Amino acid sequence: GWCDEATNNAVEQWRAFIDRELAKAWCRGGTLAQEDGRLKAEKVWVEDYLKPWGKRANEQLRDYRRWKRAQKLASETPGLSLVDELLPPLNSVDSCIPELFARVLKCLQDADSSGKWPATTPKRQLVMVSTKEDGVVVSESLSSAHMKAKSNNVVSASAYSFAEGQGGASGSFSVGAFPPSYEQPKANEIFPDLMKAAFELEMALRPDREPSSTIAVNRNAQFRPHTDSGAGAGQSTSLIVGLGYYVGGELMVEGEKKDIRYKAIEFNGWKQRHWTLPFIGERFSLVWFTPKGCEGIHGIDL
Repeated sequence: GWCDEATNNAVEQWRAFIDRELAKAWCRGGTLAQEDGRLKAEKVWVEDYLKPWGKRANEQLRDYRRWKRAQKLASETPGLSLVDELLPPLNSVDSCIPELFARVLKCLQDADSSGKWPATTPKRQLVMVSTKEDGVVVSESLSSAHMKAKSNNVVSASAYSFAEGQGGASGSFSVGAFPPSYEQPKANEIFPDLMKAAFELEMALRPDREPSSTIAVNRNAQFRPHTDSGAGAGQSTSLIVGLGYYVGGELMVEGEKKDIRYKAIEFNGWKQRHWTLPFIGERFSLVWFTPKGCEGIHGIDL
């Protein structure tokens, strides 16, 4: 049986064996004479793992306390939203557009004002925070959002008119290439200048990176914590950058905050959980990637 004396003794012997092997592994790297015989392995663990983890944990705890205070104040003050209380004013950020991004941002703004902005697919709506037409964010479970997205048959052309259940006052579509078994993005023909400028921007940002096949184009999209569906091909990472006049909207990757406003970063969207923090203002983002099935396809060549 699981609780008889022989089994308990065997478990204790196994635990003692594991402890001895761990001790040997810790001691294998030797000691640091200048630090009173401190184990090298222990220093690596403390400096490279424990301290960075403690720093991130303290930052997240501080953000949580700040959020709780803001939530309480917003609930007690008529007309004050939680986002307004958490974020600095929009005029606190530099409104200047770096020259490298000016052409793409102009194409994005033209696409949005054209009235031809494609509808967000139901699948992508599932990972976007929903917003009512009056701009009020609705807190609801993912299962509830799933049901609303599945039952949504409305096709909206403008990113400004998306209602709750359609991804919020936002819009998201793709340009470039999909695997051959899928219908290719219609936005390639609708916004050829945007597609060309966006793929050229990737080359300028990361000249050593293999050109991607596909780009996700997002406007005012706040994403829930998620990992991307499917798998990468050739590239192990996605490349993302934020554009526009906004405050907040950082990308969270496995709990680590990344400022992407005119700052491109790479991350593994297929394996690393990521989401968008709240923001105020006009926020575009571009995500370059190559899905499985698009091996050898470069969007810059389309």
